Amino acid sequence: MTAARAEPRWIQDATADPWADVSPPEHPPDEQPTAATPPRTKPPLGERLLTRGALAQLPEPEPLIDRTIDRRTVAVIAGHFGSLKSFVLQDWAASIATGRPWMGRPVEQGAVLYVAAEGAHGLHPRLTAWEYGWHRDIPDDQLAVLPEPINLLDAQAVAELCQLAAGRSLVVLDTLARCLVGADENSAKDMGIAVDALYRLRDATNGGTIAVAHHTGKDRATIRGSSALEAGVDTVYTTEGDARLMKLSRTKRKDGPREDTLQLRLNPVLDSGVIVSAIAADMNAKARDLMSVFMSAFGATGATKADLRNVASMPSATFHRSLNELVEAGALIDTGTDARPFYIQGDTQ
Repeated sequence: MTAARAEPRWIQDATADPWADVSPPEHPPDEQPTAATPPRTKPPLGERLLTRGALAQLPEPEPLIDRTIDRRTVAVIAGHFGSLKSFVLQDWAASIATGRPWMGRPVEQGAVLYVAAEGAHGLHPRLTAWEYGWHRDIPDDQLAVLPEPINLLDAQAVAELCQLAAGRSLVVLDTLARCLVGADENSAKDMGIAVDALYRLRDATNGGTIAVAHHTGKDRATIRGSSALEAGVDTVYTTEGDARLMKLSRTKRKDGPREDTLQLRLNPVLDSGVIVSAIAADMNAKARDLMSVFMSAFGATGATKADLRNVASMPSATFHRSLNELVEAGALIDTGTDARPFYIQGDTQ
């Protein structure tokens, strides 16, 4: 297991007015960051026009977690207290830091910055459980934790955080409320400044993603505070339920299919737990065995029914019953024809 991490002391409170002629903090020559806060200066409008041909050459969204969150975007996970939104963000962070697929979805490995705005003491048992449960150590050079909030309405503090975000694939702010000290969540102006700060952080990563935890309102359905937050970001997920059964649903995606719903649960591990698919957890042992065989032999390529049957060491009736269970659960997806089924991995592992 990884050794205990020392808690750094970084950002101090500041009182500068939002975006008032702020430059990044100075550093000694031997402590220069890898990248500075991106300038907000832009070329004249005429130089930013796109022709019809140029529109066709714009790049497609590049996934950070396949079919979940894209690079160069800002995402929000909103949910009521106890609905596992922080566990999901920590699961994303650990998966990206190690390159482990998330719920069977490919992940682009990269460095992560986690702003534990509510304090870092609870992170160690959660990450220890994740490492133990998935048999993966999280490298020190792939995950850095800031154990205190950052005020998104303080331009100097945001500029300093941009220095830390440079080159990161994922920056997490958990929670947004603790990063809005002194702000009015119901104010479109204050929330607009906060959203602008999130996009400044995104730009500072040079290709990374910003993910933010926020609360839902009293109805547990709508995102708390001004609608400027939901309107201003690229991706929104909501969490409903508790550790026994939680539904993670995507309600907004700027580019690409919006619909994405997963049934998850918190599986107890050590003194904490890990997020797993509720559907996969309910499979019988034979179905899980068949899924393990599929992943070992055909996880990267997919397989015909005949190919899978040839490597599965189980009676025919058990094989067909287990295969049907995997398909019904979404663990395997049939992309072939009635005459020649062809199975690929689904979303529940």
